[in-house]
Amino acid sequence: MSEALWTELEKLDVLRERMGIGYEEARVALSMAQGDVVKALDNFEKGSGKGKPGWDFVDRGQGIWDSVKGKLGSFNNTTVSLKKHNNTIVSLSAPVGLALAYTIWRRPALRMLALAGAVGAAINHYELEVASGDKSSHDGAFKFSSDRADAGL
Repeated sequence: MSEALWTELEKLDVLRERMGIGYEEARVALSMAQGDVVKALDNFEKGSGKGKPGWDFVDRGQGIWDSVKGKLGSFNNTTVSLKKHNNTIVSLSAPVGLALAYTIWRRPALRMLALAGAVGAAINHYELEVASGDKSSHDGAFKFSSDRADAGL
């Protein structure tokens, strides 16, 4: 039977039978191979290793969700501090700081005031420090002062 005469259901049945997978997985494999059954079988063989189905969507989705939850958890433990000469002026949690920045950015008058404040902070050598309570990530400090000012030039 030629490729043109096959219906999509027949292609799915062949893939299901040979690969030992369900209709949804066979449909995805067929669409990834642009309707070519032989290419879908070859892709499956390359991705499966020892004959196991290589289309483990549930575990992959769960892994992505766990990663997102972990990143959000570490984001909640992050603080943003405005410092001058190691003296903390303002310290906020990252979610509160993000909400405040978004609110300020949405209002044009506050946006201009915030930009003027940032320029003033740069001129007066303030530091913006982002510190995480999570030991696996690194802490960072963003200095508004230039390298020339730090070198004493």
